[in-house]
Amino acid sequence: MRSPRREASSRKGTKPSLPFISLPRPGRGEEGKQSAPRRSARQDKGGNAARRIIVACIAVAIALLVALVGFLVLSYTPVFSITSIETTATEHVSKEDIAKLAAIPEGTTLLNLDEAKITSNLQKNPWVGQVTYVREFPNTLRVEVTERSVESLVVMSSGSVVWCLGDGGVWIEPVSLTTSDGESIDDAALAKAQEMGALLITDVPATVSPVAGSTASDSVIQAVETYQSTFSDALTSQIVSYSAQSLDSISCTLKSGVEISLGSATDVSTKEEVIEQILSQYSGKLTYINVRVPSKPTYRMINSDNVGEGTGALVGTSSSSTDGSDSSATDSAATASAASADSSADSAASTGQ
Repeated sequence: MRSPRREASSRKGTKPSLPFISLPRPGRGEEGKQSAPRRSARQDKGGNAARRIIVACIAVAIALLVALVGFLVLSYTPVFSITSIETTATEHVSKEDIAKLAAIPEGTTLLNLDEAKITSNLQKNPWVGQVTYVREFPNTLRVEVTERSVESLVVMSSGSVVWCLGDGGVWIEPVSLTTSDGESIDDAALAKAQEMGALLITDVPATVSPVAGSTASDSVIQAVETYQSTFSDALTSQIVSYSAQSLDSISCTLKSGVEISLGSATDVSTKEEVIEQILSQYSGKLTYINVRVPSKPTYRMINSDNVGEGTGALVGTSSSSTDGSDSSATDSAATASAASADSSADSAASTGQ
């Protein structure tokens, strides 16, 4: 038998045993077993997509390089050399002039044609506006020229020279005019402008000095262009001429013969509103409108019903007065003034006063 003391000491030396509990290791449980494959699939998918993009970019770059090399080779191959140039004459530019001005170098092909250079060559003639090119393979080039339209006839300060001003504000060339007995250069120029469907600009300062093919940079010409481009079609269709002595003294004349003092090219839209209001309110009785200061416009009208409107275009023609009888009249801004003097009924008024 063991003694109680020995049994107690043996108990003291023995550690009590604990129950064994098995814990899942990280990454080996159910959740760990599933999450690891999912991360790997995402990484593989992203990597494959990136590789496909890189491969596609490389393929596109190679294709473009091959195409560029092929184009360069074809550009200089004699197979597409230009051997025939077809052109069509315009009103002011002949077929021969087009071919000569184009000056296409020998050996040029349909693929390496320098269109910008050829267009620049052609536009040395100020009548040439737009140029288009049609390639007819293998060897024919068709050059199509669109002429610059004449927007205005400008009477120079000398009073003896009239210049054509084309679209884009480009000076084209002087025009030859003949005047009959008693006819001024302005009258002849106005008739010519009407014939051409162009505007007339008179009284320009001596500083206006046109050069064929150059852009008009004169402030008075640009001011007139500002009025024309800002006014509505309804108003510009009534205007036959401008007087442009200076920036502050620009005026225009309507087909009806009414003269409108416009002043500098500011508040253009407001000025038009005032003009339309006065024209509508006093239709057929006006001789003059002043909208230099649109907030304080003034006008002059004839206090008579025996007045006929002119055309603002031709001088010395016969017109019919409102009572149906024929009378000799000058179709200009002076017509209404002369009629006003005869009737002694010329009155000035202000719409804002």
